[in-house]
Amino acid sequence: MKSGLPKWAVFVSLFLFVVGCSNGDTASSERKNGENTTSVSPKDTGKSEDTSPHDIKREETIRTVLKGIVTGPDEEQKKLFKKQTTEDPQAMYPYLEKKYKFFLDEQYLQEFLKNNQATTWLQTAFMAGYQLKAATPIKIQKAKSGGYTFEFDVDYSKNGETNTVTIIGDTSTNDDDKITAINIIDDQGLFKLLTQKVPARHEK
Repeated sequence: MKSGLPKWAVFVSLFLFVVGCSNGDTASSERKNGENTTSVSPKDTGKSEDTSPHDIKREETIRTVLKGIVTGPDEEQKKLFKKQTTEDPQAMYPYLEKKYKFFLDEQYLQEFLKNNQATTWLQTAFMAGYQLKAATPIKIQKAKSGGYTFEFDVDYSKNGETNTVTIIGDTSTNDDDKITAINIIDDQGLFKLLTQKVPARHEK
């Protein structure tokens, strides 16, 4: 039987996506005041004042991808995660490529898959027994640099208990309205929290 990827290898690959984050010390559920000190946009809608057709399409694309990487894992994803860690390290690739290829620049798509950016939180949530979902509309603001900033809340749930963190970051797109980069600035400690909740695996 194939041994698959050791758990430490999974964590190393997942960490690549959030290595640049300024992780919060605790999740928002563990902050009694529940305040969020970082705001991407002062407006509730998070939209630019002057929104062109290109901006609208790009914002829709950004929301679709961001929602995808924080929603789940569903039953299909769970099966693929299990197969990936026990049999085939590449088990998720065809599924993810099909899901995101229409939204990401071709070159960035390969980076996105290679660095496990689509599964950073979902696979860790799977291993820790949590479910994730976007808890608020994803607020997007066009930046002066030409890219976009985003902010949204994510619920993480287990055994009937739900807590929330806020994720902020920025992203860039090309002339074809496809994403060329996603940078998570702060996940408020979500990845670290989920990693700490993964049960130890005892080898026989």
